[in-house]
Amino acid sequence: MSGADVTGWADDAVQEPVPDPTVEPAEQIAHLIPALWRTLKRASGGSGQNLPATEAQVTILRLVTLRDGLTPAQLADELHVARSTVSNLLKGLIRDRLVERRTDPHDARVVTIGATAKGRDILQTFRQDRTDALRTALGGFPEHAHQIDGGDLAATLRRLLGRLEAVAAQRESADNEKRP
Repeated sequence: MSGADVTGWADDAVQEPVPDPTVEPAEQIAHLIPALWRTLKRASGGSGQNLPATEAQVTILRLVTLRDGLTPAQLADELHVARSTVSNLLKGLIRDRLVERRTDPHDARVVTIGATAKGRDILQTFRQDRTDALRTALGGFPEHAHQIDGGDLAATLRRLLGRLEAVAAQRESADNEKRP
């Protein structure tokens, strides 16, 4: 964190293009989430530079690290994107040797995707660096400011994620009902 002051806290220190605090909270959050991702990647030091170029590729790498042997179709279903989108994202991950295609030993027509040792190592290093950066940032709030409890913040974000997943499921269900 070369020269960054993490002990002081000022809203005007935010460099990312986000709405000011007078804007509706939902709009602020919609802008803050991708800004947090970009900034967290930068704050994670060198490990973030070895990551895939896009957040979607990092998500695929995470998924195949957690659940080895998913097919591209399963990845598309899991991510709620088109199969062609997954195919295009996989091209870069395969080129960078972060994931590999594997032929199913029981059915040569089936191809699964697995993380390579390089992909797992890069992801693990980024996770550790990301955790360290967040720990430092959360610890940098002054005593007189609102105390940020990492557990409370994580629980709130988890609840928000659950509610957003429910909203997404309702919207997808309504969209499916409209289709002939």
